Amino acid sequence: MESRQTKQHALTWKRKRVDPLAGYTDERQTAEDLGVGLRTLRKWRQQGKGPPYVKFARQIHYPIEFLEAWLKRHVVQPIRT
Repeated sequence: MESRQTKQHALTWKRKRVDPLAGYTDERQTAEDLGVGLRTLRKWRQQGKGPPYVKFARQIHYPIEFLEAWLKRHVVQPIRT
């Protein structure tokens, strides 16, 4: 039988997050940078509205250059009268 400590170690290992790659941010950092909740970012991704992303090792990473381009496309210029 496996000891409890071995099972806990196995569970911890499975949940270990991959550090973001150079030039990419993970979804938590991206949500924080955009000022939206993680659930909002996930909802946008599900609806195809959010910034471009890469899925690697069951984790979502956002390329910084595409994130910046996405933000520039969503700039709103106020109308002055």
